Amino acid sequence: MEEVIKKREVPPLPKGVLIKYGNWEFNSSEDTEIKDLSDTGVKNIVEKIRSGLCQSLYLNPGESGEIDWGFLQLECGGSEFIFLQICESYEKKTCWACFDPDYLNSDEDAPIEASDGQSVFPLKCTMRDRELAAKCVEWYAHTCEPYPGMDWLKLTW
Repeated sequence: MEEVIKKREVPPLPKGVLIKYGNWEFNSSEDTEIKDLSDTGVKNIVEKIRSGLCQSLYLNPGESGEIDWGFLQLECGGSEFIFLQICESYEKKTCWACFDPDYLNSDEDAPIEASDGQSVFPLKCTMRDRELAAKCVEWYAHTCEPYPGMDWLKLTW
């Protein structure tokens, strides 16, 4: 089931980083793990997103990076389109995805080269605003929740 969740007021960004694992690629077997997940490290990640230097990102609140903990995934390889989703634990069966209202009824795939070489992303679950994507990543790193300053497409199954 899909439901649009409207943005709301954004409270101050909490102090402290809650993510414990990060990788520059989703589901990668290569050593692309992010070593610095301090406040400074998160600021560096956010700046790479703003400047277009980040093609793929995976953040997780669990130390081992297991998807059972929930995660944030960002993919934009070779494209102006950005796919951004936050999946809660598999027990909750909920994902939050960015979306473009112009493509909400589209069945097209986004022209994004996935870091795993095989994933396909729905065009309706993309955005083009790097600044907003950076804010979403920064918020997630500090809260492990979707950024309240953006509309989200909530997906449940």
